[in-house]
Amino acid sequence: MTVSNSDRLETAANSDSSLAELLNQCGKGGDANPVEVPQGWTQGRTAFGGLSSAIAYHAASHIEPNLPGLRSAQIAFTGPLFGTLTAQTEMLRRGRSTAFVQSDLHGEKGLGLHCNFIFAATRETEITTSDMTKPDFPATPDQEELHSGPAQFFTSKMEFVGKRIDTSQKTNRLTRWMRLKDRDGLDPVAELLCMGDALPPSIMGLLDKNAMVSSMNWQVNIIADEISTRDGWWLIDSKTHHADHGASSQYMAIWNSDQQLMATGMQSVAYYA
Repeated sequence: MTVSNSDRLETAANSDSSLAELLNQCGKGGDANPVEVPQGWTQGRTAFGGLSSAIAYHAASHIEPNLPGLRSAQIAFTGPLFGTLTAQTEMLRRGRSTAFVQSDLHGEKGLGLHCNFIFAATRETEITTSDMTKPDFPATPDQEELHSGPAQFFTSKMEFVGKRIDTSQKTNRLTRWMRLKDRDGLDPVAELLCMGDALPPSIMGLLDKNAMVSSMNWQVNIIADEISTRDGWWLIDSKTHHADHGASSQYMAIWNSDQQLMATGMQSVAYYA
């Protein structure tokens, strides 16, 4: 009996772990356990950045009991991560309402992700404001419209409509509904961090040819007091507002299915074109 390459890829994809299963590997104590990253959670020569960010957050969020909710994250993609990943966490400061936690991920080539997570309790304030312009919201997808990526790529774990990016459009803005196929048992913040990095860097919408791009760092601010959405759908919106000298800067926002803003972000992206 001959087994085709497509059959091998399908078998590998079916044996891959869900996000919840990978986070369970990490454990729920101050000393994180090693996590084995399957092929289906990679992008090129490294683990998917959203997955790495979610693992680092998971380890940080369990460094001590009774941490308040995540309010902000600074994530540096310092190098490729593959194979066995190990999180190392450190409490930088614990105040009455705020905790600063460092969380690093190490792979077979050493340090690959360096994160600072800020956990902060909410409090009543006299001043509130919001000045975020909503994107054009397409209708949430129907079942018959859904696509996924190839088995050896992290998008095989997700569902979306059409292509994640259409390079013929020549646009500096990418906006897509995205969701995980398997969402059971997930911390909604870990899910949000995973999905927030699910689109390609928006500079790719301006490139005339395939070129190497690489996210260098990512600032995420949690806006909503409660992270939630219906049917797993998140609208990811990314806009390149400056690009030159091989580095682009993009603004990002994550909205739920009720058009409520969940988080904002900003990424610095290296491009080679």
